[in-house]
Amino acid sequence: MKGKHNIVFLLTMFVLCMLSCSVKQDSDVLSKEFEGEVWGRFDYLTASYYVVSAPMTADLVMEIAVSDVYPNVYQYHNDDGALTIVLTVNAPDGSRRAREFVFRLKDKDGNFKSEKVDGYYKYELPLINEMSFNEIGEYEFKVENKYSKDPLCGIKYLNIKCVQIKK
Repeated sequence: MKGKHNIVFLLTMFVLCMLSCSVKQDSDVLSKEFEGEVWGRFDYLTASYYVVSAPMTADLVMEIAVSDVYPNVYQYHNDDGALTIVLTVNAPDGSRRAREFVFRLKDKDGNFKSEKVDGYYKYELPLINEMSFNEIGEYEFKVENKYSKDPLCGIKYLNIKCVQIKK
């Protein structure tokens, strides 16, 4: 009987050790609430994200909320509701990757593609699927607003999350 308890104890300890060794790192990379719901054309958003265990694979997801005046207080500006951004990521080794994203927040008739909740249309938009973080260290993120008319109006908040993929 005593030997059975020792085996159960050792198995329990092994499982706990394995679980504690695998560091899961889901978290916010960047979070911005816009004062007056306005994002200026050259107001770059920047953030640092520290990777504690590498290699790591994760999905980058952007959450945003916009109001009825998005993208501009003037009617007919950008009827398709295109949100155009450039995301740049600088890795600890000095490498850099940048990519432009265009998200259509409205349909061809100018209607938002999301339900209005508490006065805002909320979206969860994919940025990079299965992004590789190959080194431990600090990754620098920069988001540029590429809306051609200044400013981009009706934007409540923008969050970028890193969702680690279990392998």
